[in-house]
Amino acid sequence: MAASKPTRKPTPPARATATATAQPAAASTTKWYEASYLPYLIIFLFTMGIYFNSIWDKYAIDDTLVLTDNKFTLQGVGGIGDLMTKDAFVGFFGERGASLVSGGRYRPLSIVTLAIEVSVTGGLHPGVSHFINILLFALTCMLIYRLLRDIIPPRKGTAFYLTIPFIAAMLYAGHPLHTEAVTNIKGRDEVMGMLFSLVALYAAVRYVRTNNLLYIAGGTVVYFLALLSKENAITFLAIVPLTYYFFTKAQARHYLILIPYFAAAAVFLFMRSMYTQAGFGAESTEILNNPFAYLPKTLEGSVTRYATIIYSFLMYYKLLIFPHPLTHDYYFNEIPYVGVNDPLFIISLLSTLALGGYAVYGLFKKSIPAYAILYFFITFSVVSNLFFTVGIIMNERFLYMCSLGFCILIAYLLVKALDRKYINGTVLSGLLIVILGLYSVKTFSRNFAWHDNLTLFITDSKISTRSAKVQMSAGGDLDKLADQNFDTLRRTGELQHYVDLLDFNEKVSDYPDSTLKKQLRKRAIEFIDTSLAIYPTHSNAFVLRGNAAYKLYHDVPSALRDYADAAKYRVGGYYDAWYNMGCVEIENGMPLQAKDHFLKALAIDPEVFAARFNLAEAYDKINMPDSAIYWFKKTLELKPLDDKSYYKIGTIYGKKLNNLDQAIINISKAIDCNPNERLYYEDLGVAYGLAHRFDDAIATAQRCLQKFPDYLPAYMNLSVSYRNKGDIKTADMYLAKAREIEQRGKPR
Repeated sequence: MAASKPTRKPTPPARATATATAQPAAASTTKWYEASYLPYLIIFLFTMGIYFNSIWDKYAIDDTLVLTDNKFTLQGVGGIGDLMTKDAFVGFFGERGASLVSGGRYRPLSIVTLAIEVSVTGGLHPGVSHFINILLFALTCMLIYRLLRDIIPPRKGTAFYLTIPFIAAMLYAGHPLHTEAVTNIKGRDEVMGMLFSLVALYAAVRYVRTNNLLYIAGGTVVYFLALLSKENAITFLAIVPLTYYFFTKAQARHYLILIPYFAAAAVFLFMRSMYTQAGFGAESTEILNNPFAYLPKTLEGSVTRYATIIYSFLMYYKLLIFPHPLTHDYYFNEIPYVGVNDPLFIISLLSTLALGGYAVYGLFKKSIPAYAILYFFITFSVVSNLFFTVGIIMNERFLYMCSLGFCILIAYLLVKALDRKYINGTVLSGLLIVILGLYSVKTFSRNFAWHDNLTLFITDSKISTRSAKVQMSAGGDLDKLADQNFDTLRRTGELQHYVDLLDFNEKVSDYPDSTLKKQLRKRAIEFIDTSLAIYPTHSNAFVLRGNAAYKLYHDVPSALRDYADAAKYRVGGYYDAWYNMGCVEIENGMPLQAKDHFLKALAIDPEVFAARFNLAEAYDKINMPDSAIYWFKKTLELKPLDDKSYYKIGTIYGKKLNNLDQAIINISKAIDCNPNERLYYEDLGVAYGLAHRFDDAIATAQRCLQKFPDYLPAYMNLSVSYRNKGDIKTADMYLAKAREIEQRGKPR
């Protein structure tokens, strides 16, 4: 049967006419809390809020290496050339810094930014450096949100605060493990390395989406900057293709276009090999630079080594899940060696294998948890100690880059629970608020520990009770504190702050400075003794104990024994030990012994002014004037305008070699370098008098009196000089003036 036809045609739609009335546009239904910029604003404000208190922190620990005591950084932009072409340690340690640690340290870009700060701000301003670190970290967290939105787009209509990108970015921003990288100025290498690596990853992903080669060109440049910031950016050579595989429809040509990234890495590795001297093959024999130095080179030693490494993974997992307590110090012997029969090693091994197995299984399904786990292990590989020793068994800052994988995993699990109706949006929001609230409190409070070296050392000595390094550092800095003038420290409240950290339970206002100094030195020695109990051959600790004990008890034999032990336990000798030994000896009437020890110190580091000067003093005291003059002249090679050296040379020529011409020349130079030292004028006048140059002696005394009108020896010199010229009246006048000044100075 044929289909029936419609009885009439449908009416065509009416045509719009020019005179038709325009309909008003529908009112926007977007609420303020749905604005696209809001997630970024929240992440930014949250990050700045929990870290802003670190702006008032000072410099701490490795800031000395890269900034405050780095001769290249302190030159400002003028030092950039050296920073770019030398090992990071050379600016602090000198040329020997290039071979101090296995693998070397070539991370110039972050240090270059510090040098630029020095030039722009005109000096050292820790608040500026801290603010820049926080800002860079906030940008990193916002970038994480943007990147994850691109590769893990949320379902349409889902509130941004219930999505994986936002939750992961907020967890990363708040995680207390990041305080070391963000709050320690030196940690800028970590922050910049992560930021630039993520930019390079984002550029690579955008290339796949757009096929715009500008993304690869820009990404290559930024990736090179990441590598110059810190070497662990090298792991993104694996992260980029991993991200392609999981989250894009990248084809073979997209993978091949990553060749410029590999070329950037090759250029970086070439530069690194050019500018660092240390190779990965040679391991240090110092336990504080090589945590496995005490293990025998046997199968048993290797088993213990890798068992300990795997055990440390469990400690990392624990800190990711429960970041408390935190410490900057995991040096010997905070993480002890363990064997394969240790239960914690077994738990760690099984946990790691389970995570790895799940990641491999999820690799084929392209699951988000698998990506998160693989991201963690890939970025963790270079700091894990599995492939090469990184100088310490574990460290919290090592998780700075890796922890993003953990944050993605937790965010995924929370959102998955929401999708499966295990929890609702309100519960998820509340749970996130609780987690971030706890994170914030921990991060904010941890920032205070980074206020300065002493605050950090005392705080963390209570956590890292088995670390020889932090116990020694706390003792050494307490001894330095006792050397300071307490007036300013009392006014600012810092002295009370340190005393409170030490749990003295006393108000500093109740005690005189001398009593507090004794208490601080005693506590310093306790810390150092604890360090030596952990590490009995710790040469640094012996030096510091010798310093503190000598100042507290003036026990010369004990101090010298400590310095001798320090030199004995340091391979190749120990500059500080020999130098301090010489100082104690010359101060206590043993110049012959001091001379020998200053020579040993200079054999280790010949370019130190104080050692040359003190050696010259020792030669002077043992009546070897020619050698004394030689070494005082050597000090002038380092400080050509040093008035004390010229004065010493002049007095030796005058008093011991009877060479008045040279005495006059050198004491005159001392006055030229420092015209505000009265003694120089006095001795120059005497030298002129002995040379029968009475007019010059008179002129010198008058110059002195122009600066120091009541200086008695100058009047005496004038009296003697005029008497020698036969002008008795004038001589008596100046003698009377001298007696008048002398009488004024006597108590009635």
